[in-house]
Amino acid sequence: MRLADALPDLVADMEVALLHLGRADLVNQLQQALLERWTYDDFADTTYLTLRDETYAERLSLYDEVGVNVDTDDHGRVCGIEILEGKRIATRLGTPG
Repeated sequence: MRLADALPDLVADMEVALLHLGRADLVNQLQQALLERWTYDDFADTTYLTLRDETYAERLSLYDEVGVNVDTDDHGRVCGIEILEGKRIATRLGTPG
């Protein structure tokens, strides 16, 4: 499923924050990104969205703006999103997959 279809409000908020950081290249990727799987850590209250199976090379913090960290691989492609206070997102997505 496309990330923008599953979580349109989150994607819209992230796009605004990324544009303020001058990262329009990532904004375009978010619209097409596919959500491969996700996990929720109850102890840390974080949800991690895996968009591609790559090790991240850079983490962009959008914590102050949106409460997320965006991970990109060594080719500048979005590969994951860590959502702090993630229970709200985990509840919307249903059973982890």
